[in-house]
Amino acid sequence: MAREEEGLISSEEKYRQLVEDVNSIIMRMDVEGRVIFMNEFALRFFGYSQDEIRGKNVIGTIVPVTDSSGRDLQAMIGDIMVNPRRYVNNENENMLRNGNRVWISWTNRPLLDSRGRLNEVLCVGNDITKLKQAEELIIKAKEAAESASRAKSSFLANMSHELRTPLNAMIGFSELLAEQAPGPLNDKQKEYTGYILDSARHLLALINDILDLSKVEAGKMELEPSEFDLSELLKAGLALMSERARQHGITFSLDIKDGIGMISADKRKVKQVIYNMLSNALKFTPDAGQIGIEAGMINREEARVCVWDTGIGIEDKDRDKVFSEFEQIDSEYGRKYSGTGLGMPLSRRFVELHGGKMWFESPGKGKGTRFYFTLPLRRIHPAGK
Repeated sequence: MAREEEGLISSEEKYRQLVEDVNSIIMRMDVEGRVIFMNEFALRFFGYSQDEIRGKNVIGTIVPVTDSSGRDLQAMIGDIMVNPRRYVNNENENMLRNGNRVWISWTNRPLLDSRGRLNEVLCVGNDITKLKQAEELIIKAKEAAESASRAKSSFLANMSHELRTPLNAMIGFSELLAEQAPGPLNDKQKEYTGYILDSARHLLALINDILDLSKVEAGKMELEPSEFDLSELLKAGLALMSERARQHGITFSLDIKDGIGMISADKRKVKQVIYNMLSNALKFTPDAGQIGIEAGMINREEARVCVWDTGIGIEDKDRDKVFSEFEQIDSEYGRKYSGTGLGMPLSRRFVELHGGKMWFESPGKGKGTRFYFTLPLRRIHPAGK
C-alpha cells in the first residue's frame, strides 16, 4: 500500500510539474464558470495570483461580457456548460487584469463525473493576439487595395473617355489636311502633318489600351463573339507588320496546321492579341532577325497559337515584368519604341476572358522568345472545306 501511495504521489508530482512548466494557459472551471485551477503560466499571463482568481467567475475577470465586436461572451460561457462539445476548439477575445484585450485559441475538454454528467471543463489556451492583428491588417490592406484599384479604374475610364473626344477631332482634321482637302500642301507641311497624324493615332491606341484595361478590371468588359477565319486573321496580322519588318530586314514565316478555320470568338480582341504579340516580337528583335507564327488545334475544342522570334530573349530578372501592367523590359531595343507596357498584360486578359491561357518560353538572354495562347472555340469547319 505504501508503494502504491508513493507511486500515486510521484505521478501527481510529475503531472503537476508538466502542467506548471508548459508554456500554455491551463485552466479548469466548474459548471458555473468559476475558476477551479490555473497553472503558473496562466496566472502570469492574466496577472492574477491563485488566491485572487480561484472561485471567481471567468466573466468579468478573464472573459469580458462582450467582445470588441459586440459578441455576447457571457452567453457563450453559458452555452459551453450546456454543449461543451461544440466548443472543443474555440477562439474568443479575453481580458487581462489590467483591462487589455487579447485573443486566445482554446481547446476545451469536458470532464464528466461517474454518472456521465458535466463536472468541470479543462481549458488549454494559446495567445493568438498577434496573429489576429496581422489578419486584421491584411484584411484592411486588401480592402484598401481593392478600393484604390476601383478608384483607379474609374478614373482611367473617365479620363480615357474625356481624352478621346478631342483626340478624335485632332485625328479627323489631320486626315483632312493629309488628304489636302482644304488645299495643296508643300512637302514640309505634308511631313509635319504626317507627324501629327501618326502621333495622334499612337496616343489614341494608348488611351484605348488603358480604357480596355480599366473595363477588364472593373468587370465591365464583354465579349462580342462572331464567326471568322482564324487562319486569315493570322495572315492579316503578318501583312500588317510586313512593311515595318522589311525596314529592319526582319523575315516572317507562317506555319498553320490543317484544321484551323472558322471559329466563334471576339474577332476584335483576338486581332488585338495577335497584333500585340507580333508588335512585341518586332520591338525586341534586332535587325535581320526572324519572326514566325505557328498555329494548330490541340484538340477538337481548342486552338493554340505561337508567335516566336529570334530576339533578345527574356532574362530571369524580367520574367515577372512581362505580364505586369505598366512594366516594360529595360533594353536598348525596348527603348526605341514608346508604349504603356499594357500590350501583353491586356492580351492575356483578353485570352482569359475567352477561357484560354497565355504564357511564354525563353531560354534566356539573346535566345529568342516564344509566346503562346490557347483559345477554346466552337469549331465551325476547317478553312477550304
